[in-house]
Amino acid sequence: MKFLIKFILIITPLFGVDLIFFGGHILTMDDENPLIEAVAIHDGKIYSIGKKDDIFKLRSWKTKVINLRGKTLMPGFIEAHCHPIATSILSQVINISGFHFNSRSEILNVIESAVKEASPGEWVLAFGWDPVLVSDLYKPTLSELDSISLDTPIFILTQMMHDAYVNSAVYKSAGITMDTPNPIGGGEFQKDSQGNLNGVIYEFSALQYVLDKMPKTPEGTAELLLNIQYTKYAKAGYTSISALGPVSIAGNPLQFMENLSINGAPVRLYVYPVNKQLDGTNYTVDYGNDFFKIKGVKLYMDGSPYTGGAAFSEPYLNTDLTLNRLGLKKNHRGSINFTEDSLFTTLKYYHRNNYQIAIHAQGEIAIQGILDAFTKILYKYPRTNHRHRIEHNALITKEQITQAEELGITLSFFIDHIYFYGDKLKYIVGSERAKRFMPIQSAISLGHKATIHTDNPATPVDPFRAITTAVIRKTKKGEVILGKNERISVNDALKSMTINAAWQLFEEQNRGSITIGKSADLMILSDNPLEIEQEEIKNINVMSTWIDGEQINHSIYTWRNLKLLMLIIYNYLYTSITNWLL
Repeated sequence: MKFLIKFILIITPLFGVDLIFFGGHILTMDDENPLIEAVAIHDGKIYSIGKKDDIFKLRSWKTKVINLRGKTLMPGFIEAHCHPIATSILSQVINISGFHFNSRSEILNVIESAVKEASPGEWVLAFGWDPVLVSDLYKPTLSELDSISLDTPIFILTQMMHDAYVNSAVYKSAGITMDTPNPIGGGEFQKDSQGNLNGVIYEFSALQYVLDKMPKTPEGTAELLLNIQYTKYAKAGYTSISALGPVSIAGNPLQFMENLSINGAPVRLYVYPVNKQLDGTNYTVDYGNDFFKIKGVKLYMDGSPYTGGAAFSEPYLNTDLTLNRLGLKKNHRGSINFTEDSLFTTLKYYHRNNYQIAIHAQGEIAIQGILDAFTKILYKYPRTNHRHRIEHNALITKEQITQAEELGITLSFFIDHIYFYGDKLKYIVGSERAKRFMPIQSAISLGHKATIHTDNPATPVDPFRAITTAVIRKTKKGEVILGKNERISVNDALKSMTINAAWQLFEEQNRGSITIGKSADLMILSDNPLEIEQEEIKNINVMSTWIDGEQINHSIYTWRNLKLLMLIIYNYLYTSITNWLL
């Protein structure tokens, strides 16, 4: 085998490499070769890097040579944590986000208008309920939503996707009564003090229960929307994305995503299903190929800070925001989705079956519960290089960061909390705790290969906004720089979305840096993020992305999408004609 590899390396220059990049800034994200003049690509791999004159010796008449003309070449971004199915479907529902609306009356008017226009049996779906950003947005009650309609199901999902508000028609359509047990996994059909359903659906397993009861989208529609969303990720600079806890909208989401992630997908897809999604399937860890692979399992330890679900060691502040708009009780501390025993049992099962576990945790209590459970599990069932993950880490402490490093647990941070919600955190946890939200620099200083993510659709797809925020930690309004000591360097920010993210996915041997032998997953940028003003990083444009040395089409007008659109039209006409004949 070694002889064969050497033979290939010797004869390749005789025929020429496939592609050469030169003439710009080349950021490798490889500490051993950080800056180079040119890159040679052959058979989809990084064949050689180095001086321009040396690389040009590898070209032949068939070699494509690209002059960067001062632009920047670097590895494509790797999204460590997002929700592509949810993003694709929610792009078609009513957008009531605080990014777009300023008052409760505006939002309810939009919902009421949609109800009036809804066809019989059609659900009205809205996404983005956000009392943190909309100052008068207190919780809707069941009776309030029933007053809008008793017949049309109304489902309102919060911005962070951990809670939903519904009317009685949703309960009826989903078959939920006051006697329906809460689903396994921490989800809850919440009730009032009298034991009656109160219109709140809490946490993923309960939300998924309701989503499974919704009318299914016509064949081809979900596929088209998801493929368009994949293209949006590619256009933003991503060549790989990680789907954690994919929602189910058209049968098994794993089969759905696998079918779409072949035959020229614009991004690679790594999936962490919730445990229920693996039941009764042939999917197991490391199932798949270079464009679709099951990497582990997703669990939820607590909820969102912006709905009162994050389990903090100190109470939420008692302010107008927390008491009236979030509807929390005084001195609320959040909640945990597992008992100590159920957490230990669940983590042990997946750990012993060689899964990488990615578990959502925002508050210190939630994080400590995870660390304590893993301490016991790893003592009894040692496993090297497991790279279990804790997701988001809003208020993880330095002691917990150290403990995680000692246990081999890796951390991924949802940095957009700072950008979009940093101005409001002082009303939720106070100014001092707000300063240590998302302590990425502490994690890096204590030895972690930390990553940052956008958790899309919780926040819009924009990796350069996330990088800028990690570097400057300035809020959207620009009034606050939150936690100056937790700012990271531009280079570390770039690593967190390239080589560190690849490492977190066990893919560091295949991608994440411009290193000989790795896949040629690349992007060309308008500017060099290491040289421009930090405030300008968010304005960098992605000129192109490449996977396996092939340029990705960033247009949504492709034959692939056209075929899906034709399938939708065919199914619509077939259904319409059939109904007319009947």
